[in-house]
Amino acid sequence: MLLMFEGPTDERPEPRVEMTEPADIGIVGAGPAGARAAELLASSGRRVVVLDPKAPWEKPCGGGLTPPAFDAMPELEELKPLARRTRSVRVESQLGRGFVITLERPIWMVSRRTLGEWQLRRALAAGAVHLPMKVDRIERAECGNGWRLYTQAGDIHVRILVGADGAASLVRRVAAPGFKIELEPTRVAYPRGPGPTPDTALLRFYDDVAGYLWDFPRPDHRSVGIVVPQDTWRRPRLDLEIDGYRTHAGCPDEEAVDRAGAVIGTAQFGHGNYSRVAGPDFALIGDAAGFADPLTGEGIQNALHSAGLLAEGISKGGPAVYADLARQAFEREFRSARLVRRCLLESGLGMKILRRGFEHRVSWAFVAACVNELNDRRGGLGGLLGRWIRANRPGSGDPADRSNP
Repeated sequence: MLLMFEGPTDERPEPRVEMTEPADIGIVGAGPAGARAAELLASSGRRVVVLDPKAPWEKPCGGGLTPPAFDAMPELEELKPLARRTRSVRVESQLGRGFVITLERPIWMVSRRTLGEWQLRRALAAGAVHLPMKVDRIERAECGNGWRLYTQAGDIHVRILVGADGAASLVRRVAAPGFKIELEPTRVAYPRGPGPTPDTALLRFYDDVAGYLWDFPRPDHRSVGIVVPQDTWRRPRLDLEIDGYRTHAGCPDEEAVDRAGAVIGTAQFGHGNYSRVAGPDFALIGDAAGFADPLTGEGIQNALHSAGLLAEGISKGGPAVYADLARQAFEREFRSARLVRRCLLESGLGMKILRRGFEHRVSWAFVAACVNELNDRRGGLGGLLGRWIRANRPGSGDPADRSNP
């Protein structure tokens, strides 16, 4: 593959692509999942091209890096100077009544632009090529020999196609038609400054929808967002909830904030559906595969994990191997998360437990155990029960943490 640049020297040159031979792997999307896959695959000696016209960018999300992400990918330690350590989480009802829970291990809040830039830089250092181009169309190459990606700068021939292009993935629509994922809309605002509690994140839950509002402090701003199931609240309602929370939190009414919206892809797999995330010459990773957690909507850790599984699968025989690795890695976790979502969020039981936690230590301890188990993900059901027992012991937590705003 030969990259050429044309255009007047006093203007930003526009790239033109001429194919001399196919790239081994073409990745559409240079977010954390796509750039991580590009880094790992290029490091193994493969010719990798990753296409994304706007990376790195600020995706509408919380940006939390949880302890398991650092356990699985120690390189993330490099980001800690650019992130904010969060030591506690306030859990509250939609009326603003709640309590603060101390985390056993902290979350690190980072801008998605910062995370994306860091990961893309690592991919380029490994030898991957980033083309800042939009893929307009994807077709099977002649005689079924890979794929052709059409851009305004020319077409690109790749042997293996990887979709890392988010929940509305073009790659998924072309390579795996009929494969549906669950979409959940989000809206986010970015108020300036870390807020009044820069070491505490917030989660607000609702009676009438199985979603939640978050307020995550970052180094120089906050991510205040909300996620709900598809076909429930529309954009005006989402913005109204964010603005209502900001007013309650003491944000100036006249403060202008940047806003953004997106959808995340959450897993709803049943038996056999993991075979749809890959084939002999294609694979889907991150939100394109629907790998966001179906309970929390968290997707960064699973996006990075799926990229690593893809690299492992290709090294062991091809993208189809990756599909089985993904099933082994995610199926049990996703099934448990969907069950907990039904039992706690969709049934309303979780809100009842949360309200009882305002006055009763046993319920408060259960919420504290759930928060730490979801943050750490090391013990499963047994770990949750152990945390619940420990949190319920006298002296293990200060009941004064249960408070009204």
